[in-house]
This record gives sequence, C-alpha cells and structure tokens, in this order.
Amino acid sequence: MRFFLIGLLVTVLGACVEQTPVKSDKLVLPEQGQIGLYYFRTSVRCETCNAIEKIIQDELAGKYEGDLKSGRLVFRQFNLDEADCAKFAGQFDVVFKSLVVLKDSQQVNLTEEAFLYVLPKPEKFKAILEQTIDQF
Repeated sequence: MRFFLIGLLVTVLGACVEQTPVKSDKLVLPEQGQIGLYYFRTSVRCETCNAIEKIIQDELAGKYEGDLKSGRLVFRQFNLDEADCAKFAGQFDVVFKSLVVLKDSQQVNLTEEAFLYVLPKPEKFKAILEQTIDQF
C-alpha cells in the first residue's frame, strides 16, 4: 500500500511541469462593451490546465475569430506567479488558476466547470464556454 501511495504521489507531482514562460498580458480591464476572457494561470501547468488552454485557443481560432479581430472579444492570460498579476487577480476574487468571462460589471467564473469537465467531457466544457460568451 505504501508503494502505491508513493507511486501515486510521484505521478501526480510529475504531471505538473514548468513550461516556457509566457509573459502576462497588460493588466487592464476590457473596454466598455467588450467581452473579456481572462485566464489566470501559473508557470507550472498540469494536463488539465493544458487542456483548458487548448480548448480556449481552438475556440478563439474558430468560432470567435471574427469577434477577436473586431475587438468585441479580448483574451488575456495572466501568470499568477508574477506579483503584479496576482494583485490584479484580486479584483476578480481569484487566488489560483481560474477562467473568468466578463463584460462591463458582469462577471462569470468558469473555473469549476473548466476543471470538472475539460478532461472527461471536453465537449461539455466547450459548450459551457460558448454559452457563457454568447450570453453577453
């Protein structure tokens, strides 16, 4: 049993690997009328985090490409390992990896849904993401 637990711990800790750092985007709120898709992450990302990022990127390159180009939708990533980003995240009650969709004074936190569905049911997460963006 002890070897199983040690093996499980090594597997879980080994799943999170540091990736090439991506500098955080500007720490600004979306302009009036814009939809903001804000992804708060850390330098170390696990399989789930990578899957969330992939679905976001696929959606932005597909269904929402026109909205990005027109400025109706803005996507920004923030690295919580950077002190100024962590402070900025406080405006959204974010202290850990999170996905937030916002417009004007409305805000929807999709973190729970993202981590719950992205690996076992990616299509469900994708549908929730689309529904949330489209409601604005």
